[in-house]
Amino acid sequence: MSIRLNKHRLSDKTSRSSVYPHIYYGSKEDVSFEDLFQLFHKAFPLAFNRETFQRVYDASDISNTAYRTKYCWKIKLYAAILATSTFDSNQKRQLKILMLVEDEHSLHAINVGRRLLVQLIETCKELENIHRIYAYVESTNLDGIHFYTMMGFQRRETLPDYFPQRASLTPDAVKLVYEIGNDSSTEAIQTFPVTNQP
Repeated sequence: MSIRLNKHRLSDKTSRSSVYPHIYYGSKEDVSFEDLFQLFHKAFPLAFNRETFQRVYDASDISNTAYRTKYCWKIKLYAAILATSTFDSNQKRQLKILMLVEDEHSLHAINVGRRLLVQLIETCKELENIHRIYAYVESTNLDGIHFYTMMGFQRRETLPDYFPQRASLTPDAVKLVYEIGNDSSTEAIQTFPVTNQP
């Protein structure tokens, strides 16, 4: 069972046009499994089939999604983050981001992934018993590494052959860590711009 973040709606009052939609934020249960699978599969077509994504979906106990409803309650999903919590050798809880995906083909998705990550960090602070968040990014994904470091994550090490061999993915991963309560991490979050429009 996943931890539900506060579900709310974002209304962009500063947008130059009324075409910007109202975006709702909720957990993975607020959208269908199929919608989530399609978003992740589109971003990483060779990494996820339905079975592998089912394992990631089931393992995630903290999630957040950004979406809006269209006619007949059809969901348009803009971004999603799935994470799972574990315990280290000292029985302290830590969080591992399994996947953060943003729909790159939609103007409305700009900055939504950042907002999801900020909300995830704030949720971990409220839970009090999570002291660290890990993210693992392909070593060749320089934009992804830059994104996490700008969000306050610290680069720790490169792990060879971390990801399974796939035609489109580099198996090596860069491990990044966000320390909950770390002043420098909190400062990075507060100064990193999160806007509602491109």
